[in-house]
Amino acid sequence: MCLGHSVPLLRSLVISRLGRNGHKETVAEAHKKLKSHASGKESLIADLRGPVYGIVLKTGDEKVYETLLKLFRSTDLHEEKMRIARILGSTRDQKLIERTLNFAISDEIRSQDTVFVLLSCGGCKLGRDMLWQFMKDKWQTLHDYYEGGFLLSRLVKSSCEDFASEEKAKEIEAFFAAHPAPAAERSVKQAVEKVRLNAAWLARDSDTMKSWLQEREAKLTA
Repeated sequence: MCLGHSVPLLRSLVISRLGRNGHKETVAEAHKKLKSHASGKESLIADLRGPVYGIVLKTGDEKVYETLLKLFRSTDLHEEKMRIARILGSTRDQKLIERTLNFAISDEIRSQDTVFVLLSCGGCKLGRDMLWQFMKDKWQTLHDYYEGGFLLSRLVKSSCEDFASEEKAKEIEAFFAAHPAPAAERSVKQAVEKVRLNAAWLARDSDTMKSWLQEREAKLTA
């Protein structure tokens, strides 16, 4: 059976999942690969850069973050710049998430790319909370960037929809009632609806899921 182009895609997916879920050997190899790539000793093939960058940012420190920024600033290829910029928010460090949010609206990022850098921060609870607060704080700047275009709708929906409480749903409604965004009105409604569905699912199934996860953990550590 010929898998063709599927092999690199599947390889990248497997490596990414292993690393982001803490597989020690994969994490160690990702840091090794980044070090060799950044030093110029051994260039990392393009298919593996995204997974490696994401793993080292999630598991690394400020030194790793600075290494990625240096790579971003040293390349002339826009594709590589965006590969790095769109994954900077994978860090779990509060200070570095804040840096990424501000970096997204700096002169180093084109306005049409800002949304994707911002959304990279929403992959964990801390980042999601910080992204939502940042969007509220910088709403006028972001609104002016996109002037009601589709990217504004994407930012609104993607930054809000993964919350899971009635309190947060009301907060989102209240914010956009006070800061109307006609072009994103449908996205606001969809986000609020999803937040309420998430809250309902959590209320219904959280105990069952908690028990299942505890059982799985017990079997794996037995």
